[in-house]
Amino acid sequence: MKAAILLSGVLACALSTTAEAQTTTDDVRCVLLSGGYARLAKDENSRRAASMTGAFFLGRLNGRMSGQALTAAIRAQGKGLSGKQAEPVMRACAARAAAAERQLSAAARQAEIGR
Repeated sequence: MKAAILLSGVLACALSTTAEAQTTTDDVRCVLLSGGYARLAKDENSRRAASMTGAFFLGRLNGRMSGQALTAAIRAQGKGLSGKQAEPVMRACAARAAAAERQLSAAARQAEIGR
């Protein structure tokens, strides 16, 4: 889990300006959905993917919101989304996290080539 948190912090730093424009409300929603999906996942790969996605978005929120603001943002989510509503949102969250990972991997490869 420490590696996941570290990776999420690194990924958050590597995001393009377009991804940085994502709202904290969207990031909070992704953290909450990822936690729910990780708890309900029926297989280890799904659980791991949801956990990594949640860690990524938690890393994005770290430093952008105080604990009090994060609590308020979580409360503002209300009861959340229904299962049918949650699935496409979770897919979008996972896709954003995966895109950031690909961007970071590409940057690391380029840095390695430049040595």
